[in-house]
Amino acid sequence: EIMAQNVQLLSEMETSDTGRVIRETQYDIEAGIECLNYYAGVVNSLGGDSYNLPCASGGTNLAYTLREPLGVTVGIGAWNYPIQSALWKSAPSLVFGNSMIFKPSEYTPSTALWLAQCYHAAGLPEGIFQVVLGGREVGEELVQSNAVAKVSFTGSLGTGKKVYEMASREMKKVTMELGGKSPLIIFDDADLDNAISGAMMGNFYSNGQVCSNGTRVFVHESILEEFVHKLVERTKKMRIGDPANLDTDIGPMAHEDQYKKVMHYIDVGMKEGATLCYGGTAVDSLPGDMKDGYFLSPAIFTDCRDDMTIVQEEIFGMVMTILPFSTEDEVVRRANDTNFGLAAGVFTQNIQRGHRMVQQLSAGVTWINNYNLAPVELPWGGNKQSGIGRENGVGGVESWTQLKSVYVEMGNVECDYPK
Repeated sequence: EIMAQNVQLLSEMETSDTGRVIRETQYDIEAGIECLNYYAGVVNSLGGDSYNLPCASGGTNLAYTLREPLGVTVGIGAWNYPIQSALWKSAPSLVFGNSMIFKPSEYTPSTALWLAQCYHAAGLPEGIFQVVLGGREVGEELVQSNAVAKVSFTGSLGTGKKVYEMASREMKKVTMELGGKSPLIIFDDADLDNAISGAMMGNFYSNGQVCSNGTRVFVHESILEEFVHKLVERTKKMRIGDPANLDTDIGPMAHEDQYKKVMHYIDVGMKEGATLCYGGTAVDSLPGDMKDGYFLSPAIFTDCRDDMTIVQEEIFGMVMTILPFSTEDEVVRRANDTNFGLAAGVFTQNIQRGHRMVQQLSAGVTWINNYNLAPVELPWGGNKQSGIGRENGVGGVESWTQLKSVYVEMGNVECDYPK
């Protein structure tokens, strides 16, 4: 209720920290409220199980399991979705009886601090949810603390490996939501307008700063030319500017380092022979203070090869690579030829093909005829080097609890030893 009363305030805080347009951050706050309501609703339905087991002296013995909290947990959030990171980790942790120390990104701490005040105002006892600010050193202290039972990390693969290694020294539970280089596959029978919408949402949403983005867009060769033409025409219409304006489609990159990183990859793509058919340039013609902001136009590359750097590496910016394909078997093989496995999407009007494809794609989250939707009811997480474990849904509960087995003997103890 407190969050619902402050949607506008939280959206403005999130937009100010991240540069994401306010239409998107308003949705994040509303989705965060859904997350809280969801776990408040499921907590009493996800206890243990009971079993009737044979008893040697006749009748049955009783056995059951107890779902117990882990204790002190740590959440380390990402800078691209600050309030989402904080809620996806804290809501299930707290509702199942744990406490949490949350470290937001040093780039985007505002809404996490507000959330701590919100929890306290809602009646959560002091100290159960705490926010700690700082950089790498603070995160390392938290992960290595003997008081901590579980670490949930969202961020880059490189940092995630370090966190995983530190947590493993004390055999702590971990959840890792890391990067991706996800495939979006568009067949020749797809609804082309919907497929283009999916490609745009899967590449340009949040200024391209989304771990699950489908930046490897595989398009059937028979519709490639039409797809590219329509995509470019629609992309040209996107409005770049003040992220606080409801009419804006694209805001600035979150910070200078990310801006420079994306520009570097665009330069690498051109040097390796890909064709930059649209965008990929700095936008410095905006009025007032915005002219010095980290604004980029969305980049669309064609003539890409699977071995190119921009096709292989996660960029975390608006850089779409388009790759033609001819057969189903071919595109499955190429789509899976990556160390990542977070997400994948398929556009086709043949629903049997859609189901067949997602079963073959090595990804933790998949979509048929849509992209980048993340309802809290569905588990979220990756395969391969995109992560460990799942957040959200009933499946995510396992990472925040532990099961204790209880066996109750109703008869006599069987013993072959002398009395």
